[in-house]
Amino acid sequence: MRILIAVAPLTAHLYPSVPLAWALQSAGHEVRVASNSGLTNEITATGLTAIELGEPPSPPPPVGDEELEHFTDALGFPAGSDADQLWRATRYYKALNYKRYYPDDEGRQEIADNLVKAARDWRPDLVIWDPACPIGSLAARESGAASARMLWGPDYFGWVRRRLTERGYDPTAAASADKDPQAALLAPVFRRFGRDFSEDLLFGDFTVDPLPTQLPRPDTLRVLPMRWVPYTGTAPVPLWLSRPPSRPRVVLSLGVTGRTVHDGRDERVAAALEAVAGMDVEVVATVNADQLGPHPHIPDNVRIVDYLPLTQVMPTCSAIIHHGGFGTFFAAATHGVPQMIVMEELGSALNSTRYLEARSAGVVLRGDGITAARMREQLHRMLNEPSFRVGNDAVYADMTAAPSPTELVPVLERMAAQHRVRD
Repeated sequence: MRILIAVAPLTAHLYPSVPLAWALQSAGHEVRVASNSGLTNEITATGLTAIELGEPPSPPPPVGDEELEHFTDALGFPAGSDADQLWRATRYYKALNYKRYYPDDEGRQEIADNLVKAARDWRPDLVIWDPACPIGSLAARESGAASARMLWGPDYFGWVRRRLTERGYDPTAAASADKDPQAALLAPVFRRFGRDFSEDLLFGDFTVDPLPTQLPRPDTLRVLPMRWVPYTGTAPVPLWLSRPPSRPRVVLSLGVTGRTVHDGRDERVAAALEAVAGMDVEVVATVNADQLGPHPHIPDNVRIVDYLPLTQVMPTCSAIIHHGGFGTFFAAATHGVPQMIVMEELGSALNSTRYLEARSAGVVLRGDGITAARMREQLHRMLNEPSFRVGNDAVYADMTAAPSPTELVPVLERMAAQHRVRD
């Protein structure tokens, strides 16, 4: 069987699919991963075959008030609302609407054309695509392959579609098509291939979902649960990491977002370094010079490492301080490591924090709570109170209740045979 995996050009979108790609490849199937050329090195570093779709995109400009107001009105939230669902959706649609992945109309066509052409030429049996790469759905339909989304975080598209449907939006009706922000966003690229916007294209035949079932999700879609198996990149294991720590080891990591979104010194890093100074812990801080800022004070018990795969260091850790991304969250949860999330109002952190708190598996600091004194106090709790280990045992049980990627392979084989269409 041939499987094409299409992902947006971000490691946070690639990495969750890697264990499933390995499982499929190990079962004897051919696997190729398609994305922008900016992700090619990361794809090949996983041992998978890459398909380059075009040049990396430029960052989007800020969302304009008119676009935000239109989106807010369509979802039925009041102006200025900070509802979590609205923010998650707006963030995602901002990226797509301002062509974060399609830097201009020409680039949008180039990327879509290249992916569809690759699928038509190679004729996969199954296309697995990242929801942020909805042209993967086109590639599946244009090549006659079965079409499967694979989530890497909350189902933004599913939540928004359900909300719009509840409010009476029907993108197939002329009267509402131009008012439906979801249809307006994706219909142009779908029409280029002679296809109308539809839920069939938006969601595919089924969705592979690696999130524990305890997290909220739209309840109208066909879902295949899968265990999240962390993959966080590759690098040689440093010699110091081969030795067991002599005192509790704490990791500080703010993920890719922390390296790209924040311009200059990140105050969360400064607060964390001040918090751990003098504590009887060994700290591994995976931060770069920009995050540290000019003339940082590095305590004696802190080791600065520009990059280190979290899956290497997590087995030796007693706690982690991070930004709330799902990749980091599940890398820690797999090893039962209590977590402190220093909350930023972006993306999946809004979901992982609720889950963390509900399971008593860590602590969440928001806004004014992100101070050195507060971080020190909460880190001391995490290292000494047994309840955090109990909470992490519950998270681990949630995760391992779903089939592993290897166990999912025969299910995908059956689903591909059921849904693929050949001329």
